[in-house]
Amino acid sequence: MTKPLPAAPRRSRCSRGFVHGLLASASLAALPLSLTTAARVAAQEPDCDEDQPYIVGFVIDAGTESPLASVLVWVESSPQASLTTDNGRFLICDVRSGSHLVQAARLGYDTLAVQVEVDPSVEPVRLRMEPDPIVLEGLEIVTDRFERRRRAVAVPVRAFDQEELARSNYWSAAEFVDMQAGAITVRCTTGTSVTDTCVYDRGRIVRPRIFLDEAPLLGGWDELASLPTSHLYMIEVYRRGAHIRAYTHHFMARAAKTRLAPFPLWF
Repeated sequence: MTKPLPAAPRRSRCSRGFVHGLLASASLAALPLSLTTAARVAAQEPDCDEDQPYIVGFVIDAGTESPLASVLVWVESSPQASLTTDNGRFLICDVRSGSHLVQAARLGYDTLAVQVEVDPSVEPVRLRMEPDPIVLEGLEIVTDRFERRRRAVAVPVRAFDQEELARSNYWSAAEFVDMQAGAITVRCTTGTSVTDTCVYDRGRIVRPRIFLDEAPLLGGWDELASLPTSHLYMIEVYRRGAHIRAYTHHFMARAAKTRLAPFPLWF
């Protein structure tokens, strides 16, 4: 079944009041910042309005000097925020003139805070982020373990990383799975449940089993619909949506430090 494209790409993301009624053990702390301070996140915004004050710059790895993509950059005194592009560029529009504290965060790096002067004549800002070797090494180990787990199951599976999620036009994890992961969603026709969204699985209509940070998501599809993609490091979609596992940045940071071995899966 061919799914229609969204009516128009969103140019901002709300980051307040995302998820209600989740399991107490499932944390949605995304990065080392309070996302409630960044009410809107713009992914790869090309330009600001004419005569609009802005801050533009690049984020690089302080050790390798290579550009860093998908870094969240925000201004403390503004609701605006930006995700860096593949070449590390960020652009924050509608920032009043003067001096501002600009902060940047990405999993595996120390959160950065620098004072920046908003002035069109000033050269683009260069933000150098210091890597956290323990977290970066742990992330490599843990993501490899997740990949080996996916290869071990005898069912179709697709995995999406933080960059694919952050740069998508879809606000919620449910939207992303519905439109990007090959799931065919339908209205459930029998029984009662928290959710009325089912999926086709091998010729049958089934209620998807959904997990957040390795714990069952009791609200099912409804809770997945209130889970923003900006909070997620990864989504795994098994059997075209019959089994979905989502992982937050906060969970993956802890997993990297403890060298988590994910639970085996059987289908």
